[in-house]
Amino acid sequence: MSDWRELMAAGRFDEAEAPMLAECGGRPNEWPADPEALGEFYETWGDTLSPGLTAIEKYEKAHGNFAIFASWSTSGGEGTARMMDVNRVLAKIEHLKGQ
Repeated sequence: MSDWRELMAAGRFDEAEAPMLAECGGRPNEWPADPEALGEFYETWGDTLSPGLTAIEKYEKAHGNFAIFASWSTSGGEGTARMMDVNRVLAKIEHLKGQ
């Protein structure tokens, strides 16, 4: 298995992260190439972890990338739809932090 999507599907997130970042992450100090894929990756990883700081860390990465993706919206309806991901992950973070 070399494709990061296959590794992710197999729950091998540690192995999938580097190739996923190479494809979707972009260059340092630049916008990510595919923030939606990054958000999905980190949210899914967070969902597999026990509640704690590591899960929060993954959700925060997902939240940031989904927020970037939402900010690229070109219409109100599109932005509203993309904010569903942002708000869903934020709720997970707040739940884990006990807020």
